[in-house]
Amino acid sequence: PRGGAAGPMMAAAPLAMVVEVVIEEERVEAFKAALKIDVEGSREEEGCLRFDLLQDNDDPNKFVFYEVYKDQAAADFHKTTAHYAAWADFKAEGGVVSQSVIKAAAIDFV
Repeated sequence: PRGGAAGPMMAAAPLAMVVEVVIEEERVEAFKAALKIDVEGSREEEGCLRFDLLQDNDDPNKFVFYEVYKDQAAADFHKTTAHYAAWADFKAEGGVVSQSVIKAAAIDFV
């Protein structure tokens, strides 16, 4: 089952990441194209429990990724995939004004 509380049968809570990025206005469409690849591929990973991409209502250049992985190993594996490379390549080409990451225990999620 996807989501849920970390109950007694689970050794540790899944790893959640909240990534906030601000993208240069002229690169927003390229960003969305790269993230479409990353999001769709990530959702197929066995260890990825959730991957959402959100766009701020007040600032169309600000985005939030909400990712949940079953554990650190699954998050590490994610960074080795071809679909993650779409995001990594976008970053390497420029266009990310700022990025912040919060890592947290997903103690109760759906």
